[in-house]
Amino acid sequence: MRTENQTESMQNYFMVQETWKPSFSKIVKISSGMALFGIFIILSFNNTILAGTVFILVGLTLFGIWLKPYFDSNNIKTKPSEDQMNNWLIKDLNHEIKETAIKKLSLNINTLEQKNFIIVPYPVNWEEPGLNEADILQRTTENGNISYSVWNVQVIALTKNYISYYSCTYDWLNNFIVNERTNEFFYDDISSVKNEQRTIGRYLKDKEYFTDSGQKSSPDQLTATVFEVTNISSDSLQVITNIEEMGHSPNLSVDLEKAVQVLRMILRKRRYNEEGPIIIEKEDEDKNDEGNL
Repeated sequence: MRTENQTESMQNYFMVQETWKPSFSKIVKISSGMALFGIFIILSFNNTILAGTVFILVGLTLFGIWLKPYFDSNNIKTKPSEDQMNNWLIKDLNHEIKETAIKKLSLNINTLEQKNFIIVPYPVNWEEPGLNEADILQRTTENGNISYSVWNVQVIALTKNYISYYSCTYDWLNNFIVNERTNEFFYDDISSVKNEQRTIGRYLKDKEYFTDSGQKSSPDQLTATVFEVTNISSDSLQVITNIEEMGHSPNLSVDLEKAVQVLRMILRKRRYNEEGPIIIEKEDEDKNDEGNL
């Protein structure tokens, strides 16, 4: 469970601007100039101590006013690093999203093996149903990566007889889940499994998509790596594992090549009438089992 301090730190990370750095040249022109002028008239003219003092005080006051945003921004609690944010996101995906998926898919947690339960997130920077556009945030990190507040999350579970699939849109900052979907593909019905790159169109947030004539232009074409399972009726289950243009940390990208290899092995064993691995079972297959992750 996330703490109040963690939530506040996450909000600061996305919503608080970088520390304001005052321009030295402007400070010299405004505050130092007035202070130096005050010293000048005190030293150059008789009976001008009061006037000179006023100029000096005004100059110092302007200097303080100019620097105030810098000190105010530094008084904000230290924002977490990119690595810390990534760790928090991974933790929330494994806690909030994983537990939700287990319930929605009715999985037996006693027989769940982590290596065959795969969580695949990819960031969102476009309008999604059920979310306010103001909650879709991003921030460029010092490493040049981009952190996101909203993610589409896909969960794959290799069960005894089929692939269980859960997906949702996760407003991570507000810990809010929308657009939940589930699906199941029986192994015996699967005709192909593959990884490939595809182009997907998205209208990115904070970009204009209208021509001079007022017509809406085409969306941005993004390069997505897609894990696809197709059954004999040509229905397909598609999992986006990465979108190259989003620029998020590579630590949050999931390589599903190993999952493809495992799934192909399962299919081969079943088709040759060999005993396949029992990885995850449904609750109704063993109702007497109880336990926690």
